[in-house]
Amino acid sequence: MKQITLIIIFLFLNSGYIYSHPVHISIVNIEYNESEQMFQISIKLFTDDFEQIINRNNNVILNIGKANEHANCNKYMNHYVLNNLIFKINNKNLTKNAILLKKEVHNKENVTWLYYKIKYSSGKKVSISNTLLNDLYNDQKNLFIFTFKNTQEAYKFEKNKTNFEFLIN
Repeated sequence: MKQITLIIIFLFLNSGYIYSHPVHISIVNIEYNESEQMFQISIKLFTDDFEQIINRNNNVILNIGKANEHANCNKYMNHYVLNNLIFKINNKNLTKNAILLKKEVHNKENVTWLYYKIKYSSGKKVSISNTLLNDLYNDQKNLFIFTFKNTQEAYKFEKNKTNFEFLIN
């Protein structure tokens, strides 16, 4: 039942029909690319929420995806994301080596997608800590989908459930 709920929410968020959002939700997808031995990470956040938390934490207006976007927009976004989404394998923090590949801003849907890659060498124990936007909303939900070869995991992070561990083969 939990996975069905996650799928419905995921489809709803990807439908393109969201113009305002009474729900506070993000999506993080981590998928292993075996040919490149890299994890590809995609993160979907509501742009206005993302800008609001960065403004509150840094007293800066980003204007993500607009003509007057802040010159250090990516720097501020990376700092926030990489401090609130910690990805470890065998207790080695891989997040610190994440490389931002690109960002996509969809103004019509009020969402920002961030795409990262992280080199992977070995390990079986995966630990995720996700506190994205928890410092902004008490009802924030962060959906998480992880795919590694034949392993697939899904989890819903909340204000008081910010850590998730599992094993991969």
